[in-house]
Amino acid sequence: MKELYFNKNLKYLTSNTIITQSELSRILGISRQAVHNLIIKDTDLRISTVLKISEVYDIDISELLFTDLELKYKDKKLSYKRLTEFKKEDN
Repeated sequence: MKELYFNKNLKYLTSNTIITQSELSRILGISRQAVHNLIIKDTDLRISTVLKISEVYDIDISELLFTDLELKYKDKKLSYKRLTEFKKEDN
């Protein structure tokens, strides 16, 4: 079975993009504590939550789940274009 990187990737994304844990909680309609729990715990993930997070960060679901994004982007900057557009659309 493939190693899951979801928790690690979500921490990386909320720390390295303009969409913070607080902003993500507002977008998803869940508490900030619930977002924090997704990062630190192996909670039962709802596919709808994973889909929405992949949409927010414009990352393929399989990449969000199975790729170490910190390693992948260590020498690159994440693209902020989609994130900026999403944030503007959401306001």
